[in-house]
Amino acid sequence: MVPYRGFMSFTRTAVIRASPDRVFSVLSDLGRSQQWMPAIEKIENVTPGPFRQGTSWQETRKAGKRTMQSTLSVAVFNPPTRLGLHVEGKVMTGDVSFTLAPKAGSTEVTYEAQMWGKGLMRLMTGTMNRMMAEEDNDILDRLRSQVERA
Repeated sequence: MVPYRGFMSFTRTAVIRASPDRVFSVLSDLGRSQQWMPAIEKIENVTPGPFRQGTSWQETRKAGKRTMQSTLSVAVFNPPTRLGLHVEGKVMTGDVSFTLAPKAGSTEVTYEAQMWGKGLMRLMTGTMNRMMAEEDNDILDRLRSQVERA
């Protein structure tokens, strides 16, 4: 359930010159995520076993001048078309998703993210989403570089 419908979400779309399988394999490889998401400082406490629905981990990342720790979990796992993650932090919660569709020998990737503040921080939800949009504006460019490099 999405707790605060109506708040803005952040959406980006890009075409990557690779198959949906290839793009999905990069998205679902936690071991390589820091290569294309440099704000991630540390990933730990990963659920044992293969990456799948229900997999969770602790993530420490830079967000502006702050360091934030969150627990992420795979909420949607439909290879090679959709990956959805749920984020739980101390002051916020949110959802991010990657939707992949074949397009003329490439893959069209749509990234959507929305965060909500908890408690009094919910008053800062709009600001959180604007900051995330600024920091992740180039997320699909970074993903494209990682996928097309290999």
